[in-house]
Amino acid sequence: MEPNAEAATEPDQRVLEACPACEKWMDVSQIFPFTEINCPSCGEPMRARKQFNNFTILALLGEGGMGSVFKAIDSTLNRYVALKILKKEISANAEEQEKLADEARMTATINHPHVVKVFDFGQDHGQFYLAMELVEKGSLDHLMTVQRRVAEIQMLEVAIQIARGLEAALDVGLIHRDIKPGNILFADPHTAKLVDFGLAIVMDEGAQSKGEIWGTPYYIAPEKLDNLPEDFRSDIYSLGGTIFHALAGRPPYEAETASMVALKQLKSQPVSLQAFAPDVSSETAYVINRMMAKSPDDRYQSYEELTGHLTYAHDKLLERIRKPHQPKERVVLETAETRKWTAILSMSILLVILAIAVVVFLNRDTLFPKRTTETVQVMSAADAQSQLQAGVTMIGEGDFEGAKAEFTRLAKEKGVPQPEKNWALFNAAVAALLTGDKDDALAKLRTVMDAGLFSSAPEDQQLANFFLETSRVVVQAKPIPASIRNLYTGRNEAFALLIFGVWDWEAAGSFSDAAGLFKALLASRTKDPLVLGYRPLVEKYMADWALIEPIETALASAVPPANPAAIRTQIAAARGNLQTGTRVSERLDALEKKLTAPKPAK
Repeated sequence: MEPNAEAATEPDQRVLEACPACEKWMDVSQIFPFTEINCPSCGEPMRARKQFNNFTILALLGEGGMGSVFKAIDSTLNRYVALKILKKEISANAEEQEKLADEARMTATINHPHVVKVFDFGQDHGQFYLAMELVEKGSLDHLMTVQRRVAEIQMLEVAIQIARGLEAALDVGLIHRDIKPGNILFADPHTAKLVDFGLAIVMDEGAQSKGEIWGTPYYIAPEKLDNLPEDFRSDIYSLGGTIFHALAGRPPYEAETASMVALKQLKSQPVSLQAFAPDVSSETAYVINRMMAKSPDDRYQSYEELTGHLTYAHDKLLERIRKPHQPKERVVLETAETRKWTAILSMSILLVILAIAVVVFLNRDTLFPKRTTETVQVMSAADAQSQLQAGVTMIGEGDFEGAKAEFTRLAKEKGVPQPEKNWALFNAAVAALLTGDKDDALAKLRTVMDAGLFSSAPEDQQLANFFLETSRVVVQAKPIPASIRNLYTGRNEAFALLIFGVWDWEAAGSFSDAAGLFKALLASRTKDPLVLGYRPLVEKYMADWALIEPIETALASAVPPANPAAIRTQIAAARGNLQTGTRVSERLDALEKKLTAPKPAK
C-alpha cells in the first residue's frame, strides 16, 4: 500500500506509520514518541512512533520538564535501556544538539557504580535522545512519598554513595547542577545511582538567555540565585537539601511563593536540620547543616572531606544503635577540708562494712540457703527456624490464633538468636492482622523498630536495615501503594510484599493495592520457606480479588449501575465462594449498598 498521508514536514523528515487495523498510512512526524492516538481513518487506538532509531519503545517510565523516559530495547545490542527523549524545543538547533552531544560524551566516560551509565546518544527527526542504564527500582522521590521520613541510617548510605558518584564525575570535569530526589534512583533497596548528568547545563543556558533561573527551588544553591558561577560546592548544597528533605519529611525551605526575592530571602537564613528533625543525631545534623551553608567557602571543600564526615556520622550512628545509653558522670568539686572529712567518713564506713561482712560470713548458711542457678540455654538457629515453620503451617491450616500465640511465644523466649527473633515478631504481626488485631500487629513491629539494628556486622547490614525499613512503612498505619513493590525484590524483601499486602487487605481495606503486592509476591523467585508457606493463603486472597474486582469495576463506572440485578447476582455468587476472612465480606456489603444509592441530583 502506498503512503497517502500529506506531509506535515519536509519529505525527508516525515515519519509515516501504518494503522495496525486498516493499514492506512499517516504522518506522525509532529507526534511525540509513544503517544497514544486514534487512527484518523478507522479510529483504532495505537501508539505512534514506538520505533526510535534502533530502539523499540516498550513502556513509559516517567515524564519531566526536559522530556520523557521510556523502557526500550536496543535492537542492535539486544539489551534493555532507559531511553530519555528530550523535547524538540530543548535541542531545536544544531548548536544546542552539539552541546548536548559534548555533555553526553563526557558523561559516558564516567564509570562508577553510583552513576547511571550512558550507553549511546543521538537524534532522530530533530529529537535528541540518551540511551542509559536501566534502573527501575524507583527513585528517592518515590521512597519519600511512601515513607515521608526516610531512616537516618539509610539516608547516610545514600549520601555517601551519591557523593562518591559526584566525585567521579568531577574527576572528568562534570558537575550535575540539578541534584534532587527524582534524580537519585535505586538499582536495589541499598544501591543508589545519580542520573541526568550534563542535561542541566543545557536547560540552564536556555533559561539564562530568557533572564530566568533554572533549577529546583527547594535544592538550588544560593549563589545561583545571584547569578554567580557554580562549582561542585553547589552540588554539595543541593545534595544536602535533598538529604534534609528525606530526613525531616519536609524541604529545608518552604515559601508561599517561588519568587526570586522570596527564595533569596529564605536562603540567606542559616538552616538547622535538628529544628525539624530533633531525633536526628548531632553528627548527621552537623554534616547536613554545613553542606547547606549559604557561602560556598563555608561548605565542604572536597568530596573526600564530605564522604569522610558522612562515614563518621554513619559509624557513630551504628555504634549508638548497638550500645545502650550511658548516663553522664557527675562532676564533683572538692576542697581540702572536704577531702579530710570524706577520708574520715570513708574509714568509718569501711569499718562498719567489715563488721557486717564478719557477721554475714558467720551466718551465711542461714542467710543464704543454697539455690539452683538458672541458666539460659541459647536456642540454635535451626530449632528457631523449625518453630517458625510450624507457626506458618498453622496459618496454612487456618489456625491464625494458634499461629499468633506460637510466634509471640517464640519472640519472647529467652535464648532465641537473631535474626530469628525478628522473624518471629514479623510473623506474629502477620498472624495478628489475620485475626483482626491490627493494634497488636503494630505493637510487634514497633518492638522491632525500638530495638534498632539487630547487628552491625557488614554481612548483616542489608537484613538489619530491611527489618527497620519494613516496620517503618507499616507503622505509619496508612494504605501502602502497590508501587512500593519495586523497592522490595530481593530474597528477604519478598516477606515485605506479604506483610504489606496483608496490611492493605485486612487493616487498610485497600484491596487493589493488596492484590498488586500479592501478585508481585507470587511472581517472585524467592526460595524462602517461610514465604513459600504463605503461598496458599496468598492464592486465596487473589481468588477473592478475582471475585470482587469486576464488581468494583462495574460500580465505579456508574452509580447507580445500569443493571443492578445482575450485579446483585454477582455479589451473591461471590459471597458463596469467598475464601478469606470478614474484610472482603464487609467490602461486598459496602458494594451492595451502592446499588441502592440515590441518583445524583441533576
